[in-house]
Amino acid sequence: MSDILKTLEDYPDLDFIGGYTLEKLEREMIGWYKEKYKEITQKEPMLGNASTARLILQTCSYYIFHGYKIGENNARMNCLKYATGDYLANLGAMKRVGRKDATAATTTLRFSMSASRTNATGIPAGSRVTAGDGVYFATQEYAEIPIGALYIDVRAICSVAGVSGNLYGVGELARMVDIIPFIDIVTNLTAPENGADEEDEEDYRQSIYIAPEGYTAAGSMGAYEYWVSKYSSAIIDARVRSPSPRILEITCLLEGGELPGEEFRAALAERMLQPDIKMLTDVVNVINPVIVSYDVGVTYYINQSDRSAAETIQEKVDTAIDEYILWQKFKIGRDINPSVLMQLIVSAGAKRATITSPTFKAIGDSAVAIAEGKTVVYGGLEND
Repeated sequence: MSDILKTLEDYPDLDFIGGYTLEKLEREMIGWYKEKYKEITQKEPMLGNASTARLILQTCSYYIFHGYKIGENNARMNCLKYATGDYLANLGAMKRVGRKDATAATTTLRFSMSASRTNATGIPAGSRVTAGDGVYFATQEYAEIPIGALYIDVRAICSVAGVSGNLYGVGELARMVDIIPFIDIVTNLTAPENGADEEDEEDYRQSIYIAPEGYTAAGSMGAYEYWVSKYSSAIIDARVRSPSPRILEITCLLEGGELPGEEFRAALAERMLQPDIKMLTDVVNVINPVIVSYDVGVTYYINQSDRSAAETIQEKVDTAIDEYILWQKFKIGRDINPSVLMQLIVSAGAKRATITSPTFKAIGDSAVAIAEGKTVVYGGLEND
């Protein structure tokens, strides 16, 4: 997203009770008790570990401090940085930002006949298709195959909301649940997309934070990025650029660093063209980022002193390299940076590494780096 705003993590942490601890409260209560007891009786109080007075003071201090923590928690719930649950929802209400619900996947179905007819052939709204697993995709509007034509393409939506509806490939939805006269074959032309689970709290927090960017009617970069992020909880990064006056290009990445498919881009474009979002004179295009490919070639070594943990370190290094590959493709415009790869490998326990690929490369603000090949060689043990 846009770097205009600070991130929530950049704001200072708040301590509403000034670092006060249960131990300090207990010491102060016992000290105050001793002072008052001596002032009244002119004697030193007997406060052994098992004395009734000490136990009462400790019990009181525990519940008083518990009250402090409840008060502190309630105060923190008024801050966007810390709020959770219903408190977070109420902060969102002040900016008219609701938590995004789970959405159902969509796909394009082709209904075909073996021979053309002299009458139009209707496809009723709600016609269902399945892959045979009890999950259905249903058409939302009435459609018909024109006279003389053999097929019609219709948009359909999954009966189950969430990412599970995205797990089908092209051609897998081929069983008609509702029989339609004259229709012989049905199949999905596109892999289902747009299915997303309910927005998690951290994404919802960010949506609330950037909501003021959507208030402008000037078509700013921040405003467009806000509306893109609001479209689906599956979006993890988005960029808006203007290669020429009035022309806007919107790119985004989905969960796991995946590129949006045809269904997702079409639905997002439809949303971004709504008059409450798009500036009247803007031409908005939703495209995928340019893919910049690279290979990973690494040889690494482990200290002799770590011989007993060599197998564990090898597993950690493999995991670190996979983490780097994901890190690299999780953000549009992130330069290919082998220094990060080296840092992860050494942090995993390796003594050193020789990285033959990738080399540093600036990729531009409309591209994403995606690994094609991976060659990892364990070079063995070396003296420390």
